[in-house]
Amino acid sequence: MKNAAFISLLIICFFITHISFGAVTSIGEINVDGETKGIVPASSTVTLLVTLVIDRSQAVTGEEIMIIEITMPSGFQTVVSDFKHILRDRVELAASVETSGGNVLRVVLNEPIIDFQNSVYEIAFDCLTPNNVGETVFRARLRNTEDSPIGEYIRAGQADGKLNNDDFTLQVIPNVPPAPVTGFTATSDITGENDVTLRWQKSTDLDVNGYVIYRDDAVQIDVEQREATTFLDVNVPPGNHTYQIAAFKTKILQSERSPIQTVNVSADTAAPEPPTDIRIVTEREGIVVYWGPSVSRDVSKYRIMFGSADSGTLNPLPNSEISAEKTSNDSTEFRYVDNRQLSTGSFTYAIVAIDEADNESAPAQKRLRIFDKPYPNPFTPLSLDPDFNTVVFPARTIDDAEGEFSVLLYNLNGVLIKSLIAELGETELKWDGKNENGEIAESGIYIYQLQIGESFKTGTIILAK
Repeated sequence: MKNAAFISLLIICFFITHISFGAVTSIGEINVDGETKGIVPASSTVTLLVTLVIDRSQAVTGEEIMIIEITMPSGFQTVVSDFKHILRDRVELAASVETSGGNVLRVVLNEPIIDFQNSVYEIAFDCLTPNNVGETVFRARLRNTEDSPIGEYIRAGQADGKLNNDDFTLQVIPNVPPAPVTGFTATSDITGENDVTLRWQKSTDLDVNGYVIYRDDAVQIDVEQREATTFLDVNVPPGNHTYQIAAFKTKILQSERSPIQTVNVSADTAAPEPPTDIRIVTEREGIVVYWGPSVSRDVSKYRIMFGSADSGTLNPLPNSEISAEKTSNDSTEFRYVDNRQLSTGSFTYAIVAIDEADNESAPAQKRLRIFDKPYPNPFTPLSLDPDFNTVVFPARTIDDAEGEFSVLLYNLNGVLIKSLIAELGETELKWDGKNENGEIAESGIYIYQLQIGESFKTGTIILAK
């Protein structure tokens, strides 16, 4: 009897593991096209976007996706002709559409999804919102080729990679536009920039989610902050322009526009602020110049300049104009690689910020000293001058050597006080005068052993406090 009970338990566990829980996992969200807050006005027609992330990497037989079914709350209604598209990883899929009861949308794929990929799906359709206000909950479910459900209803979660409504809920609000915005003014810049400062009184309507600014009745600027009272319109074309503003609860539920404000904008003659935080790093790929962006908002590009520190003349480097538009790199820094082999000496790198009107900032400069032996010597760790408070050990001290780059520092009694080991690609090591305990060493003469692979060179460094 005990064995039979044990076998029965195993069978139950097998069915629970292999039948009750599907191997296809997914999350999803619903949004209104063009909106970010998950809010819709009552008794209106809106375009809904349902985004799903469906992971079939562990799918089993019977979990082929044939139908995506969306059940809307009571009062929401759609018809077949309201369907717009279904996309998989931004590529449109062939599908037909069925509706049931007006609030169930079934997207039937022409071909089932049978691969084992993780993909993002977007379903777009129009629907009529209900008369009643309040929070409403949508549900989405996957079905297989037998029209049987695959797992439970899809759980809510971030699916479209955007800052918006990461849920399956929508808030229905009264279809009443907000009151017009008051106190709206437009003022052109008087410092030489071609910018316009816009100001207004904050709306007191708690359902307002932001403001829409219209320039010349053509350019639409969205300010999605209810608390906002100012906006700077940057790089406005020279000439006369008109501005109006409206408050919005949703983009289709706006107030009347404010009275027109007319402003004359002059050509941009103001030089941008220079870049910030320039630093230079010598690496195996070359000399890498890093810098932070200018604080000026209209900078379009940066130009890298170079020259001998003795001559005082700076000239543009080849291919040295770098767009101010950040793309794939998440860092706030910009970088330029100078892959030339520079001789020993003192050089200056400079970065110039350039705006859309080709106004140039003052150059932000950084000096680079290249030697074939440690420098400066002597050096003063307590100095505030970065050119004299750190000794630099260049790898070029040893010609044509390869391997690990390190420097060992000894006092005159032969006691090791500091070891420096380069990271991969580093061509310089720096000593700030501190020993292994983080304390500044005593004034005096120190012996260094610079080693690259099996090659090494020794010498002395003078530390003067």
